Amino acid sequence: MKKKVLGMALAAMMVLGLAACGEKNEDTPGGGEEVNVKVEEITEKITETLEYGAMIELDAETLLQFYELDAELLEEYDANIPMMNVTTQEYSVFKVKDVKDMDTVMAAIEKRATAVQKSFEQYLPDQYENAKNYYAVAKGNYAIFVIHENSDAAKEIFQGFFK
Repeated sequence: MKKKVLGMALAAMMVLGLAACGEKNEDTPGGGEEVNVKVEEITEKITETLEYGAMIELDAETLLQFYELDAELLEEYDANIPMMNVTTQEYSVFKVKDVKDMDTVMAAIEKRATAVQKSFEQYLPDQYENAKNYYAVAKGNYAIFVIHENSDAAKEIFQGFFK
């Protein structure tokens, strides 16, 4: 009898474990609710809330140069870097055409984050620390990358579009 009860308990635990594995993580490609919002709407909300200095908006050529990311993978994007190399503050929002390309976009964001950190590592220690505390996440077809001393506010804004 004890073996039967133990067997049933183990079977129930396995079923629960398998069910938990099937859940989608909202911070991974394809996770979260389906949303259709303009990238510009997200970046406008971010720039209304967070203060940024003079920025350069990246076109397809400079996106490839700074992010090593092909704009052909993107339905739309708004990528911005500081005009002067004395601050690490920057923001970019990407919407991929196909969610299968999100890993490529997130890898490009990670490379960009590393490049910014390296450029400030020996240059401006406060900006280096700022660059290490960036916010980058993917939700559905969208990805965001923000370097700002108040990146938590950017996180709240971005996640607000997915509630």
